[in-house]
This record gives sequence, C-alpha cells and structure tokens, in this order.
Amino acid sequence: MSSSPPPDPPDHPEVLLRKQPLLEHLRLSSLETCEAFKSAMRKVPQQVVVVTTGLYQPELRTWLKRGVTCSTFSSVSYHPPIISFCLNQGSRLHELIKTTGKFAVHVLAQDQVQQGIHFSKPALDSECQFFKVPHVQGEEGLPIILGSLAVFVCDSHSYHGVGDHTVWYGNVTGVSVSETLHDPLIYFVRKFRSVGDEIFITAFETATLPFENWTHEAHLRMAWNYITDHGKEKAVPYIKLGIQKYNEKNRDKIKTGYHETITMFFIHLVSDAIVSSVNANESFEEFLIRNQHLVNKDLLFEYYNKETLFQEDARNRFIEPDKKSLP
Repeated sequence: MSSSPPPDPPDHPEVLLRKQPLLEHLRLSSLETCEAFKSAMRKVPQQVVVVTTGLYQPELRTWLKRGVTCSTFSSVSYHPPIISFCLNQGSRLHELIKTTGKFAVHVLAQDQVQQGIHFSKPALDSECQFFKVPHVQGEEGLPIILGSLAVFVCDSHSYHGVGDHTVWYGNVTGVSVSETLHDPLIYFVRKFRSVGDEIFITAFETATLPFENWTHEAHLRMAWNYITDHGKEKAVPYIKLGIQKYNEKNRDKIKTGYHETITMFFIHLVSDAIVSSVNANESFEEFLIRNQHLVNKDLLFEYYNKETLFQEDARNRFIEPDKKSLP
C-alpha cells in the first residue's frame, strides 16, 4: 500500500494562500484594489525616461519635435533588442509616432531633473519643446537630448491599449551610452501626481535637485506639493526640514540661508491660494497661472517693511506683517 504524500511545509506558498486571513485581505473591491495597487507601487523605484520623435512639415519648412516623460520603461527582448514604454491614452505623441514610425528613448541622468519635469508638462501646439533643451537631431530627424545616460533609437514595432495607457514596443536600431559615472534619475511614487512633480519632490528630498534649479518657482512647487498632499499644518515640518536639509547639502552655494518669516509667509499664501481653488485636481502649472501674484518679486514688500523683514529676529521666528495683514 502506497504511503500518502507528506504535508506541505508551513511556509509553502500554497499553504500561505489557503490561509483564511490572507484570502480575506485579498478580497478587495475594485476601488480598494486600485488604492492598494497605488500604495504598493510607491515601494517600486521608477526609472525616468523621455521619449522623443520628430516629423518634418514641408508646408511650414520646419520640424515638429515632441517629447514626453515616462516612468514605465523596460527591455522586452535581447535577441532581437526590443524595448517598451507606456503613454497615457490621448497623448499627442502617440499619434505622432504612428506617423513617423520612429522614436528615441532617453535614460535621464540624476542631474537632468529639469528635463524630466519639462517634458512632463503639456506643450502648446505653437510651442517648440526643445527651444531651451540642449539637443541634436539625427539624420532621420529624431531629437536627441544631450547629457542622457543612454539613448535607444527605435523603429516602432507595435502598440496596444491596456487600461488607461497605450503600450509601445520598439525595435532598437541604435544605442548611445554615456561614459560618465552619473547615477540614473529614479523616483518613488508618492501621490500619483504628475511625473514631473514626483521627480521634483524626490530630487528635493534627497537633495539631488541641481542648485541652479532651486529657484523661487521651485520653492513654490515644493510647498504646493506638500500642502496639497498633507494640508497646511502637517505640511509645515516637511517644508521647513526639507529646506534646511537641502541648504545644508548646498551650504557652499547658499548665500542667505533659512529664513523662518519668509518660509511661513509663503506657506500661508500658497495654502490660501490652494483653498481658494475651484479645481482640486489642477496641476502646479495651472495653479501658478491662476496665482501669478506668487511669483511677483515685490510680493514680500507689499506686506513687510524691509527693516522688519531683514532683522535677525525675523530670520529665527515668524514675524507678522507690519504693512498689511495676511489674507
């Protein structure tokens, strides 16, 4: 008589999956599954790439050059070499690649945060996205972004729709690899905002954001992200500690240092502008267009006398405005 098979070990995957508590945890509604998926994906580091293509317009005697930032890029096959990336459905780049049949995928370096943010923004029809981006054009008209860690030049292989994205596949026909030792630009998803904001906040928090990109607009973007994510009160420590950490990393470049009154002033004004918004899902670019007063270089002095603002006490603690009250 044959003996019965030995029982599965207690940590065998099939045993684990049969356990009732785990099964109950896995039985999620569609909405719960989407939220759980987002939470899980925040643990997955994302490689940032920019996909570009170009089409010559004989009637205008100009090149239409487009690019878009993607975080869903992977190799599919080594023999032959095939890569894939995803575009949001409705992306204008999708239709352009269908016409050109060619594209280039750029693996961004850690110091190319600005390019990652730039190509994540919607471009106007009349706008040349590459006007201020260092690049060259290959023989077939593909815009190639200079400074990238690697570039894959591809002929389109195929594409298909999956959920809210279109997956593109490309036959790799040419490769360029940088000889520099820069790290790749990688980010962790936070709140599934725009790819540009995800890249920016990760670079800010890790103090890898190039100092030349730490502009007044960048300060506003940082505050807008934290306040939108956490609310004004809970955002304050993120903003304060983040600025101080970034300043410490760049102390050889910082001229004035952290200023408590200026920081709290802009936290208040950004928060007030967010609360006044009629569109809870607006992008930072839309927010800034609607609140141009925030980029006015004289805004501080509408509320403060210079003598008040530049005293040492104002640097170390928040001083209320002495010209007009905060909104």
